[in-house]
Amino acid sequence: MTRRGVRPVSATDLSNTGHVVFTRIARGEYFFGSALPLPGDLAQELRVPEICVRSALDRLHDLGVLERDAGRRLVVAPRERWKVRHAEPGPGAVAAARQLRDEIRDGVHRVNHPLPPGRDLARLLGFLPRDVRRALRDLAAEGLLALPVKGNAIVISSHPTPVPPAALAEQGMESAPW
Repeated sequence: MTRRGVRPVSATDLSNTGHVVFTRIARGEYFFGSALPLPGDLAQELRVPEICVRSALDRLHDLGVLERDAGRRLVVAPRERWKVRHAEPGPGAVAAARQLRDEIRDGVHRVNHPLPPGRDLARLLGFLPRDVRRALRDLAAEGLLALPVKGNAIVISSHPTPVPPAALAEQGMESAPW
C-alpha cells in the first residue's frame, strides 16, 4: 500500500542495492578512504528509491565496510576493519553472468529494455533461479543493468565498466578480488 506516492521497500530491494554497492567497493571502484557518491546520486544511478540506498549504506557502515569522516560523509574503511568478506559467486552464477553479458554485448537484449522475468530468464538461460539472481546483481554492479524496485532488470549499457588497473595496484591486488 502506498502513502503519498511512496511505495513500500522490500528486503529484496535493500539486499540488491547493498550487494551492488558492496561489489563495487570490493572491485576497487571506490578506494580505501575515498568518499562514496551522495545517496541521491547513487539512487538515481541504480534506479532505486533513495531510502534503499540509505538503508544499504547504513548496513554497510554497521558491517565496518564504510565509516564516517569528519565531514560526516561515508568513506570506504580499510579492509582489515570489515566484518564481512566478498563472497565468491558460484560456478552457475559466473556462467549465467558470462552468458547474459555476451547476449547483452551481442544485442540480444537491447539497451533501455527490460529483461524477461527472473524465472523465465533462468529457464531461457538454463540456470537455477538463484544463479541468475546473483548474475543479475553482479551485472548491475558492473553497470550493465539496473535493478528497479518493481519490475524486471533493465539493460542500461552494453559495455561493462572496467576496473582500472591503477585502482587495483593501489589496493595491492593484481586482479579483481573474486
